[in-house]
Amino acid sequence: MYYTPGPFGFGVHTSKQNQMGTERKLYSREDVIAKESEHLIERRKRLFGEEAAKKFHENKFGIALSGGGIRSATINLGFLKTLNLFNVVRKADYLSTVSGGGYTGSYIQATLKSKGSYDALFEEKRIEHLRKYGNYLTPGQKLLQKRWNGLLVVVGYLGSFLMSLLNLAIVVGMFGVIYYVLSEMLDAGGRPFLENYAENKKIVYQYGLPILAGVVGLHFIVNVAWIFNLKLSKYFIKIETALIVLAAICFAVIFLISFDEIHTLNPKVYLTGLAIFVGLFLLGFITNPNGVSFHRFYRTQLAEAFLHDTGDCENLPLKELSKLTDEEKDYFAPYPLINTCLNIQSPEGDDKIKGAKASDYFLLSPLFCGAKLTKYVETANFPGYQEMTLPAATTISAAAVNPGMGIYSSSLLSFFMTLFNARLGFWVNNPLKKDTNYWVWWPTYFFKELLANINTKLKKVNISDGGHIENLAVYELLRRRCRLIIAVDAGADPDYAFTDLENLTVRARNELGVDIAFRKEHIPEQCIRPKPSSGYSDRRFSIADLFLIWEEFELENEDGTKVLVGGCPVEVLVNYTMVEGELKFKADLKLVAGKDVTHEAFAEMEKLAARQVQKKLDAKQQERGRDKVKFGTLVYVKSSVTAPKGKPFIPRETHKGERNFQFDTYKYKIYHPSFPHEPTSDQFFDPVQWEAYYQLGQFMAADVLDLHSRLFLEYQQAHKKNKDISIDDLIACFDQNVNLFAPALADLVAEAEAEEVIVTEGRGLEEAAPKTQKEMPPAVADDLELELGYEM
Repeated sequence: MYYTPGPFGFGVHTSKQNQMGTERKLYSREDVIAKESEHLIERRKRLFGEEAAKKFHENKFGIALSGGGIRSATINLGFLKTLNLFNVVRKADYLSTVSGGGYTGSYIQATLKSKGSYDALFEEKRIEHLRKYGNYLTPGQKLLQKRWNGLLVVVGYLGSFLMSLLNLAIVVGMFGVIYYVLSEMLDAGGRPFLENYAENKKIVYQYGLPILAGVVGLHFIVNVAWIFNLKLSKYFIKIETALIVLAAICFAVIFLISFDEIHTLNPKVYLTGLAIFVGLFLLGFITNPNGVSFHRFYRTQLAEAFLHDTGDCENLPLKELSKLTDEEKDYFAPYPLINTCLNIQSPEGDDKIKGAKASDYFLLSPLFCGAKLTKYVETANFPGYQEMTLPAATTISAAAVNPGMGIYSSSLLSFFMTLFNARLGFWVNNPLKKDTNYWVWWPTYFFKELLANINTKLKKVNISDGGHIENLAVYELLRRRCRLIIAVDAGADPDYAFTDLENLTVRARNELGVDIAFRKEHIPEQCIRPKPSSGYSDRRFSIADLFLIWEEFELENEDGTKVLVGGCPVEVLVNYTMVEGELKFKADLKLVAGKDVTHEAFAEMEKLAARQVQKKLDAKQQERGRDKVKFGTLVYVKSSVTAPKGKPFIPRETHKGERNFQFDTYKYKIYHPSFPHEPTSDQFFDPVQWEAYYQLGQFMAADVLDLHSRLFLEYQQAHKKNKDISIDDLIACFDQNVNLFAPALADLVAEAEAEEVIVTEGRGLEEAAPKTQKEMPPAVADDLELELGYEM
């Protein structure tokens, strides 16, 4: 092992092979998706068998959990709990998360990795812990404990703020030293200095420097050498903060007592000035903005709340989630797609970097990390990503406050947010820069943020909350052409304006060539938006069909080999349109600039492209019109409240004599009219508030699966267990309106006909009313009684 300059500042341990510059490969989006598919096909094969693996490309299934802080995390947790009763979560190939949805996503990943059981996800002790930590930013149940933790938050921020100013202080100090020495050189005899210089210097050396060394040393250990070490961060944050305060007091006293008397300058100050200058310059190599921002505190609090009792998996490296070992728990969970935003800002006002173009989708996942603009690198083999942990990736995905905020970026805001250390974003290695063994002088990046000059030409790129570009976490699933997507929108939207959905729809059309077309009876504004007369929604979800408007692919010969011109592949852009009820297409060729071909060869390639597109459309003979370019279905679920049915009896205590949170939450909306869209700024849920959102998530999933239908109740009565719902069952349900529990109805009817006994009521045979002696099914299934005991 060799100690060399590395991605986080002063230095990291790298192998000799890396030190000598091993070539690292860059991957395209298509390469990434292909590698993921190989991984997921193997996962399906091990979990569900060969047949399920063969159908991967046919029924690829993803679940998307939106942003929205603790509100989103809690709703999503409840939603997944109901899905889990029918083994739906286990069937998912992808779990795509952003911001608050990532809290739940990380909980799912770490718990399954450590416990190897889906049943462990919703054990009461784990749910109780999550309920207790609804105010995860200031945990604690007792009044004194809350006050103390609140003080720690303030002191922790001040500590981070002081450390962040080191970057500014370094640059200012260096210029100050230069100015001072130059001024003394111009007037060496007349400029006075501190008379008690020697005595005060001794005090500084004896007391001040050890304290400063302690601060810098601890800062280096925690934030640079082991920036992703969660346990060290927990213990050292308080020590470092205390030393910062002590150092500030010490130097303030020395500064004040140094102005009692003056005398002429000692010539040794020239050497001292040079030493200070060099020291400040070297200090710039360890003032890592990732370490002095509030990211560390945020990450620690999230891990304490959502990764509790996961053992070694609490600080699990992201790359470990892609291993396919002999242990089932290593591939139990769906493949995680953690969405972040790549920030791009230009102070010159370049029109190419404005609005929607001022960002890109930066993916953090077990196999690959990167974005379209930077390409992708293997997580396990690229410095900076191979060390990244699950809690760190989750925290970055939820970095809502940052100088660079994607489409919400502002030069003025960037200046003040950097100055006051309002930074949760993260600087990561730029995949385009293959050589990562370099020294980083961090003040440069401080000023890049300060002056809003973040771009992809730097050795580091800045990433933040994925909600800064797309807050539903659906985009990456559309890229992968998932056959079925269930997306939970738990963001704050009190006016039901569906802004996040609109943003996704526009981006999908313009950037992916995908039209998200909601069915006539499923227009969100009509069925999900609450009615003014009642204040309740008719439905909690809407269904949309996913159609291709245009697509790109590389042209292939009849034998499957790629068509090359000048050594470069020929791309085909296909546009689909509807003309008088018929689907038409136009295929255009895209050649690399400077690569000329003859008219005959070009015409032949056009015919080849047209044949390939037509062959693809002919393969869908059973489809008509636009359905030939349909590739998937989106089930869009919105946090909303439907009208209650009746007035159920809910006891104050459970059968165990414990507090029944259902009793507290039943009328939660009456006393909190903004529920379920209380502001995202409220990140301090009490147990009742947490339970209200948790149960809402369960009801949302119950509506999607139609668990209030008679067919479900009859299935439960007949089989005494929950149905194992398959992906094909879900697709048939949402595409063909086939009830998920209908297949079991035929057996139920046959059984009922065999056992049915007719009795009569009334005074005569002519007034007889048939009635079965078989009891009607209960209002809800036994295993859903606690979760679905009443409507919300």
